[in-house]
Amino acid sequence: MPYGIRKYKGCYKVFNKKTKKIFSKCTTKDLANKQIRLLRAIEYNKNFIPRSTNRTRKNRSRKNI
Repeated sequence: MPYGIRKYKGCYKVFNKKTKKIFSKCTTKDLANKQIRLLRAIEYNKNFIPRSTNRTRKNRSRKNI
């Protein structure tokens, strides 16, 4: 899918050029480019697994031991 970036009221929006679906309304140019790279990776790479920065960890407090 072709994705595009438009400047909109001092911010940038990311959208699909064919369906006109908006993925973000007000973001910086760097974050908009990162989002387009992510959307393309999800679409074209079937083995792509996004790494999240907020990974869940098991609760290892002393109370549970």
